[in-house]
Amino acid sequence: MKRTFYFILIMLCFQSNLRAQTFDLSDELDEISGLEMLNDSTFVALNDGGHKATLYLLNIRGKIIKKVKIENAKNVDWEDIAVDDKNIYIADVGNNTNKRKDLLIYKVSIKKVLEKKEVEAKKIKIKYKEQKEYPPKKGNMRFDAEAIAVYNDSIFLFTKNRSNPTDGRSWVYKFSTSAGEYKLKKKHEIFIGRGGFWKDAVTAVDVKGNDFYISTYNRILKRTYADGFFTGSTEMEYNRLSQKESLVIIENGGIVVADEKQVLLGGPKLYYLEPKFVSKSKD
Repeated sequence: MKRTFYFILIMLCFQSNLRAQTFDLSDELDEISGLEMLNDSTFVALNDGGHKATLYLLNIRGKIIKKVKIENAKNVDWEDIAVDDKNIYIADVGNNTNKRKDLLIYKVSIKKVLEKKEVEAKKIKIKYKEQKEYPPKKGNMRFDAEAIAVYNDSIFLFTKNRSNPTDGRSWVYKFSTSAGEYKLKKKHEIFIGRGGFWKDAVTAVDVKGNDFYISTYNRILKRTYADGFFTGSTEMEYNRLSQKESLVIIENGGIVVADEKQVLLGGPKLYYLEPKFVSKSKD
């Protein structure tokens, strides 16, 4: 017991020393679109659509230490990853054109991912109750998504608004973590902004306690979930623009993000950031 305590203490101190540092990721993660932490020394990451159905385990400096194949899965458009105490949730919900009818979440055991090189997944199949056309008209392109989090035994999915013109809002869906088929009804709306793709497109989300951290390419929005509502309005801007599509909040309060490889913007890289949120007025 003492050895475990001291190991965790050392790791937390090590992580705190990583704040404001940047590490190069392998080109195997050139389209990293999801990142989470499995324990004090191990991240789990995934690539965007078109890559293999593979999870990558990384050390805290972003080095690949293991690859795990999901046997009964296909990476149509993997966009985010979330965890609870026992499971990893892989969001195959990318839907740029709003045409897909095969959206789902893959659910795999953390224990098996840490122990094996190949695992099977359970499936959570979803459809949006509000979507009547595939694709809908340009002014109602609301059914793309790149961000999920697990909170109190429920999955929260945040949409990426592609409507033109846009009202600047992300729709939030809440549903069970149990395998099955679900027709989802919108639970919440969160105003992100009308600043366009590089400013106000939701690309990732993570949750710590009752706080949800919602990432775009240029900033993180922090909202508190209380009594069934999102409250508060604080934001933190990134100090450089890049295609950031992965976000995780670590135990000591630090923020870790990763960006995809872009010719002009660089990457893929792993960034440890200090939380510096300031109050913002809401729409």
